[in-house]
Amino acid sequence: MVHPEFSFQKLLVIYFFLLSASCWSQNQRKADSIKVLLEENQISNDSILGFALNKLAYYETDPKLSKEYAQRLLDHATENNDIVNIYNGYLHLGNAEKYLGNNSLALNNFFLSFEYARMLDRKLECEVLTSIAGVYKANEDYENSFKYYRRAIASLNYPNLTAPELENLAVAYSNAGDAFLTIKNADSALHYFFRAKDVFEILNQQLFIAYVNGNIGIALAEKNQNVQAEKLIEAAVKVLIEYKDYYAVSVYYTYMADIYFEKGQMKQALSYAQQSFEMASKYGLKEQIRDANLKLHELYEAIGDHKKALGFYKGYVAFKDSLVNRESIRQMADLRTEFEVGQKQAELDLVTAQQKTERVIMIGIACLAVVLVVLAIIIFRYYRAKSRINMVLEEQKLQLESLNKTKDKFFSIISHDLRGPVNSFFGISRMIKFLVQSKETDQLLEIADDIDQSVERLSSLLDNLLSWAIQQQGEFPYNPEKVNVKDLAEEITGTFDNMAQGKKINLQYEVDADLALYADKKMAQTIIRNLVNNALKFTPENGSVIISGEVAHDQVHIQIKDTGVGMPEDKLSSLFQLQDKKSTYGTSGEKGLGLGLQLVYEFIERNNGSVEVESREGEGTTFHIKLPQFSV
Repeated sequence: MVHPEFSFQKLLVIYFFLLSASCWSQNQRKADSIKVLLEENQISNDSILGFALNKLAYYETDPKLSKEYAQRLLDHATENNDIVNIYNGYLHLGNAEKYLGNNSLALNNFFLSFEYARMLDRKLECEVLTSIAGVYKANEDYENSFKYYRRAIASLNYPNLTAPELENLAVAYSNAGDAFLTIKNADSALHYFFRAKDVFEILNQQLFIAYVNGNIGIALAEKNQNVQAEKLIEAAVKVLIEYKDYYAVSVYYTYMADIYFEKGQMKQALSYAQQSFEMASKYGLKEQIRDANLKLHELYEAIGDHKKALGFYKGYVAFKDSLVNRESIRQMADLRTEFEVGQKQAELDLVTAQQKTERVIMIGIACLAVVLVVLAIIIFRYYRAKSRINMVLEEQKLQLESLNKTKDKFFSIISHDLRGPVNSFFGISRMIKFLVQSKETDQLLEIADDIDQSVERLSSLLDNLLSWAIQQQGEFPYNPEKVNVKDLAEEITGTFDNMAQGKKINLQYEVDADLALYADKKMAQTIIRNLVNNALKFTPENGSVIISGEVAHDQVHIQIKDTGVGMPEDKLSSLFQLQDKKSTYGTSGEKGLGLGLQLVYEFIERNNGSVEVESREGEGTTFHIKLPQFSV
C-alpha cells in the first residue's frame, strides 16, 4: 500500500534507484543511500520494502547490521509469503553469521536457503552451494569444502549464462581458489582466481576485480613473488577501503604484514598487523581477529618482545577454539546429514507425485520397486559400512604389528650393539690379570687409560642408540651424507682394540685418507662395527682382521677380511636371515644371536649397496661391501 503523501513518480524513482544498485558489486555507499530512504519512511510499498531490505542486507559491510536487515527481510517475506525474499533472507543471514564466526548458525541458514533455491530455480543453487563450501573451509573441513565448490561450479555448467549467473560462477571460482590458497596450493589457487577475474572483467565488476587481484597477490606472496604481490594487494585495499569492505581489508592487511616481515621491515609489518587486528575487533570479525592475533604473536616473538607475543598468542588460541571446536563440528555434521536426507526425501516426493498420474496398477508396481530399492540401499550401505570398519580395523592391526616389530628390533639393536664394546672389557680384564700375575704393575696405568677410552666409546655408542630410538617413527631414519671411510675404520678399530689385544689378534685398516662414501653415517657405523665384531669373535688367537677400501665403478668397495674359522657353504645361503633364537659361540666363548648380520644386510640395502661373502672352513671369511661413492 502506497503512503498518501507518497507520489507514484517518487515511488518509480526509488524503484529504479534500487534496481540500478543491483547491477553493481557489494559496497557500503549503496547501503548508506538506501538506509536514508528507509529511515525517512519513504518506502512503504511491500514489494519495494522487500527489495530495499534485500539490497541493504547484501550491501551492508558491517555483519551485525547485515544480520539485522536480513532478519527484517525474512520476517517481512514470511508475512507476505514472498518465497524469493525468504530465500534471500536465509542467504544473507548465513553470510552475516559466517562473518561473525557462528559457523553452525551460518550453515543452518544456508541449507534453508538452498531448499527455497530448489523451489524457485536450480540456477540459484550455485550461490548457496558456494556459501556452504565457505563455511566448511572456515571450519577447516577441506574435503567437504571442495565437494560443495565443485557442485557449485557444476550447477552452472551450461551456455548462455545471464549476468547474475556469471557473477555467481565467478564467485564460486574465486572462493575455490581461496580454499586452495588456505591449504598452501598456490598454483591451483591462481588457476581459479584468473578464471574468476576473466568473468568479473566481462561484467565490469570493479569491487570483485579488487577482491580477485588481492587474492592473486596473496597467492603470489605464497610463491615468494613479493614485489608483484605487494602492488596487487595495495591496489585492492585502496578500492576496498572506498567500499568500506573491512573484512577483506583486514585479510589483506595481514598479508601485507607478512610481506614486510619477509623483507625484514618490522615496523611496517607491525603497523599492518595492528591495523588488521583493530579493524577486525571493531567489526567483530572473529576469523580475522584470530589471524591478526597469530600474526602479531609471530612479529613480537621475532623482535624479542615475548610478553606481548604471549598475550597475542593467548588471544589467537581463544578465538581459534571459539571458531573450530568439536561441538561445532558435530553440529555441522548433523546439519549436513539433515540436509542430504532432506534432498533424498524431496526427490522421492517428486517421483511419487509423478507416479500419481499413472494407472493404479503402475502405482502398485512402482511402490513395490521403491520399497525394494530402499531395502537394497539399506542392505548395501550396511555391508559397505561393515566392510569399511573391517578395513580400518585390519589397517590398525597391521600398524600395531609393525610398531611392535619395530620396537622389538630396536631392543635387539641395542642389546647386540652394546655386546661388542662390552666384550672389549674382557680383553682388558685378562691383561690386568696377566700383569698382576707377572708383577708388571707399571703398565696398569696404561691399562687404566684404555679403560677410560673404552668407557668413553661405550658412552658415545649409548648416546647414538638413544637419539636414534627417539627419532624412530615406524621405520629407521635415513639421512645420507659424506662419510670418510678412513675415519670410520679408525673409530671402529679403536672401539675393538682391547678386544683384539685380549685375543692377540692383529686388527688393522688399510684405507686411503680421501676415500668417502655417500650413506647414512649411523647405519655405516653399524655395518662395519657388526662385521668387525663378528670377525674378531670367530678368529682364534694370533689371527688377523683387516679392513680395506678402494673405489671401483663409482662405488666404494670395503672388505673385512679375517683368518678365522670360516663357514660351510650351507650356512652362507641363509647367512643374513634371522631364523631362530639359538645363540652361536665365538672362539673364546663369545655369545651372539646373529642379529648383527641381519642388520648389516638391511642397512646395506637401505643405502643402495650390496654385500657378498667368501668363506671356507678353516681358512677365514671375507665380506665384500659395495656402497655409493660420495661425489661433489
